[in-house]
Amino acid sequence: MGVAMVLISATAFGTNAILAKLAYREGLGTSQTLAFRFVLAALGMWGLALVLRQNPLRFERRRLVTLLALGGIFYFAQSLSYFLALRTLPASLCVLIAYIYPSQVVVAGWLFMRRSVSIWHAVALVASFAGVALLVGGAQLRFAWSLVLAIAAPTIYTGYILVGERVMRAVPAVGASAVIMTGAGIAFSVLALFQSELAVPGTAGGWAIAFAFALIPTMIAISFFLAGLPRIGAARSSLLSTWEPVVTVVLAVVLFGDTFSPVQLVGGVLIMVAVVVVQSAHLWRPGQASALKQ
Repeated sequence: MGVAMVLISATAFGTNAILAKLAYREGLGTSQTLAFRFVLAALGMWGLALVLRQNPLRFERRRLVTLLALGGIFYFAQSLSYFLALRTLPASLCVLIAYIYPSQVVVAGWLFMRRSVSIWHAVALVASFAGVALLVGGAQLRFAWSLVLAIAAPTIYTGYILVGERVMRAVPAVGASAVIMTGAGIAFSVLALFQSELAVPGTAGGWAIAFAFALIPTMIAISFFLAGLPRIGAARSSLLSTWEPVVTVVLAVVLFGDTFSPVQLVGGVLIMVAVVVVQSAHLWRPGQASALKQ
């Protein structure tokens, strides 16, 4: 049951970039899309938290403020970078680049938290960054801000994981997720207001996508992950979550006609191998695995 829940979660997370592309086709703005996603999802997660008796208002004030900052600063910056990159880059390319974050977490943990790096971690690091080089080089992309943003997104997410890892040890997961989404929803609503994008969707398709965003890659994805997490553990949950980019790539190829050159295909495979190696290493060191998945 735990495995099934985490795979359902990964499949739901895999629709994230696809829904972003569909939102842009409907004429929705980036901050508008993300404001709707997190505001609607926050409302749903608060309801779920109250049902499960995880009322965030009972959290210690310092932890509550930290969780709001995680959503309003780290997750806000990560999501904004990722969704801006999706404006011009293929969904399949963005999601594969985003999945260098497990390797970045290893590097950051070694630099700032004095965590050990095994030979397998070193192999994964080399494979991960070589994969990005092949993906970008195979696409023959020149320097562009969209590419910088695509690489910035997993880097910011790395900071989110390392900061959130400590906070999440002391608070229930569903209640914490509700607060994080609230912080992100507030931040994106303010940004949308300043950009004159704080408006309801003008089409039925826009409304459908807005609700799909809040429901599928947010509420369903997070809820199923958190439900499966205690059943199979953080390390195995993280390993199974590598199904997410596979879902995104398949949907992008089918729906949008994304294609890969042979060089890019090798790069994508290298990144996925790196993710599996990093997460497999944590199977034998469960205390080092992060239980966060947003």
